[in-house]
Amino acid sequence: MRSLRDLQRDFGNALLAPGAAEFIPPGLGIYAANVAGNWLKALAGAYPIARKIVGERFFEGLARAYSAAHPSRSGDLNDYGADFPAFVADYPGTRDLPYLPDVARMEWLAHRAHFAADAPRFDPARLAGVSPAKYAALPLRLAPPCGLLVSGWPLARLWEIHQDGYAGDLSADLAPAAARILVYRPDWKSAVAALAPGEFALLGAAQHGETLGDALETALAADPQADAANALARWVSAGVLVL
Repeated sequence: MRSLRDLQRDFGNALLAPGAAEFIPPGLGIYAANVAGNWLKALAGAYPIARKIVGERFFEGLARAYSAAHPSRSGDLNDYGADFPAFVADYPGTRDLPYLPDVARMEWLAHRAHFAADAPRFDPARLAGVSPAKYAALPLRLAPPCGLLVSGWPLARLWEIHQDGYAGDLSADLAPAAARILVYRPDWKSAVAALAPGEFALLGAAQHGETLGDALETALAADPQADAANALARWVSAGVLVL
């Protein structure tokens, strides 16, 4: 007699097989259809800009191809889709959209930002007991919802023009050029900001756990003309940098 574990494994494999709903017994096919439908909804929710760029019908086919190659391994659908940007980069049908993989990378950061834990807001009173001579040794961190991305495409602009309710100029210069962005979560909604080289270096140093003094030096090394102190104040105030 087959064990319960074997039966569960075979049932799970049947649900994950391409076209499973057509071949598993009637009454169980609904489970396979629900699995595929839930994965499609999860991808559509995580990648709305990619969906807008390629169109609903193409995105559905792309999502189904991804699901066949990358079935979910988590019980939380919010975790589903991490490998989608790499899949898009290798997908033959998207080769005429060379910026799409980076758009997807940006969207995954935004998706993760939405569900990330809060970071404590900076309280100036916390520095009251710290000697100014020791400020440079303070640890600097990037808040959990935040992510950084370097791209050859204008991701901040592509993010802006594809937001729901945007009614401005829809043009975007897609000539390849270096771009640096921050994905963060002000006011409970993910957002994207374009960064100057010094700002990006400052936030990157915080992401790697450098001290305040070392992070400021890193920013100035990346751009000697950067106003690192102003950038520090700006992003601490926005809850992006945590002291």
